Amino acid sequence: MSSIYMNDIFPIKGASVIVSDDMCDMNGHMNARYYQTIPMDYDNNFYNSLGFGKDYIAKGFSSFTVEQSIRYLKECLKGEKLTPRFRMLNVNKKLYHYVCAICKESGEVAALVESVEIHVDMATRRSADMSNEIFETMIRMNREHNNTDCYPYEIKLKIK
Repeated sequence: MSSIYMNDIFPIKGASVIVSDDMCDMNGHMNARYYQTIPMDYDNNFYNSLGFGKDYIAKGFSSFTVEQSIRYLKECLKGEKLTPRFRMLNVNKKLYHYVCAICKESGEVAALVESVEIHVDMATRRSADMSNEIFETMIRMNREHNNTDCYPYEIKLKIK
């Protein structure tokens, strides 16, 4: 896939990582656990673009993962450069559903990490409505990301 096409499918780019020796398992490829951590550790822009920066956490709110699935599409080997790219799929006042593509430098998608997150009031550790500001940001992002029919992967929407 060309980078222009990748920008349309997964508009938000995270920080790149090089697969290191300690990320590899006995089979000589990246261990499965790193496919889950790359979207969180190298998101760089995604959570901040939602409004979930340190200031928001300091106000007593966060989000927890309630569902996640990983599709492994390509093997990742030591020395390869991987970049997480994000796309918002759906949102309501308490939940948001997104996908992270872990992309190789060639533009190939190595894995799709699909997540549903729930907005949480940390004082009660229960679900809570998002602030209007964050919800409007997510709605706007969802509209922008779903503005084209270029998404080539089958996804069953998890929230309404």
